[in-house]
Amino acid sequence: MKFTNISVFEDRMINQGVTVAFFNFQYHNCVIETAYSRNQKKFLFAFVDHNIGFTCSLNGEYASGYINHKAAVEQLMLCRNHDRYDPIHFYELLNSYLPNAHFAQINQQQYRDVAGHAVSNFEDRIFFNHWRRANISENQKQKTIELMGYEVVEFCEQNNLTPVFFPYPTDRTLAVFEDFQADYVGFGLRQ
Repeated sequence: MKFTNISVFEDRMINQGVTVAFFNFQYHNCVIETAYSRNQKKFLFAFVDHNIGFTCSLNGEYASGYINHKAAVEQLMLCRNHDRYDPIHFYELLNSYLPNAHFAQINQQQYRDVAGHAVSNFEDRIFFNHWRRANISENQKQKTIELMGYEVVEFCEQNNLTPVFFPYPTDRTLAVFEDFQADYVGFGLRQ
């Protein structure tokens, strides 16, 4: 899927001094809270009134149609009262919405609300806190994919790191969503 309007959206973000945009997107019968990191070219979506969310990373203007967990796919079908999964439909509507989206810089509470819905098996420790030198476990991989994206898992595997999550967000929690590599360069490891 090509996001033809992402550059227009990012230009608007730059003009407003926003690095991580927060907005609500109406997808048929559902409202989806959305955070978008311009530096990481990543969306974090959470269905309002459901404990379901997912991420989507862009490569330039392109996104894969694959959504990383089943509950989000099923919820998208329920939102449009449709019995078949069509991620292109969701992404096309999002793409057409971007030029007119009303957004603001995300704050800590908004990020907490979105991230709180973004993991499929909810638990208290969902907010990034620091990096640890260790192999990433399967459970940590799943949580990292859902909250931070596949490229963070690849980064962890290449550098023998695992992200450590806490039950509450910190300033680094939001900063790592803005740019995880800048956070690692700036803060490094914590044992």
